[in-house]
Amino acid sequence: MKRFYSLLFLLVPVLTWYSCNIINPAEPIPSYIRINSIALTTLAGQGSNSSKITDAWVYIDEQLVGCFEVPVTIPILKEGVHQLKVRGGIKVNGISATRSPYPFYDSYTQTITLNKGEVQIISPVVKYLPSADFTCMEDFEASTGTILYNSPSGTDTTLAVTYNTSEVIDGSKSGIAYDDATRTLFECVSDPNTLFPLPKNSAPVFLEFNYKANYNFAVGLFCHTVIGSTTTNITKDKTLDFNPSSQWNKAYVYLTPTIGASGSANQFKIFIGMLNNTGADSLA
Repeated sequence: MKRFYSLLFLLVPVLTWYSCNIINPAEPIPSYIRINSIALTTLAGQGSNSSKITDAWVYIDEQLVGCFEVPVTIPILKEGVHQLKVRGGIKVNGISATRSPYPFYDSYTQTITLNKGEVQIISPVVKYLPSADFTCMEDFEASTGTILYNSPSGTDTTLAVTYNTSEVIDGSKSGIAYDDATRTLFECVSDPNTLFPLPKNSAPVFLEFNYKANYNFAVGLFCHTVIGSTTTNITKDKTLDFNPSSQWNKAYVYLTPTIGASGSANQFKIFIGMLNNTGADSLA
């Protein structure tokens, strides 16, 4: 028994000494970059510079460092001169679990010199890619009306244009629609006389818009199968439901799955609709 305890006593300091060296290695001092926000700039014909870029996808020398919700301070375990690339990221359909670089924004690039312990503030600005195709646009500023019309599915109220400053964003006008106890259904579509083709090869297609609403609403597509000059079939496919938002919000609606599931459809129109079954006044 005495030998057992003597052996145990001698082993304890040996094991403790090795344990300290393994658990506490020297830690490198990182460099840091700080990104407070990512801005969008637009050209003529591309609409406003409204955006909701929530994330920075950061690359150093073309190697992905990670995706970070802005504002953020990012540690970088590198020194010296490097190539920084930042891609603007969004929440697809407004869902936090579906974060992705927005495929129609270009990348911000900058040559930076990283120094240990130093924080560099980076202010990325992105643009739409030259290849981005703006198929359908409406800013409600034209004096000749809008490209949104009453839906062929029926509607109790009509989209109007407002100058009310509390209901306007990115200009002097906005589109507005009201439901109440007697007018319970609102639905508008893009120009019913103008169908547009959308790619059915899984290429990304998004609908962007700014909105305020005190009631739920939905967006989707009328999907037309057109052979020659004859429409042989029309389906109405909802893409996404929206909850109320008392403040202006920006949506990026991913239309690609709806297009892909539309069967033989080859021409499309956008719809926005609201069904008020509460009897209370509602606004979209």
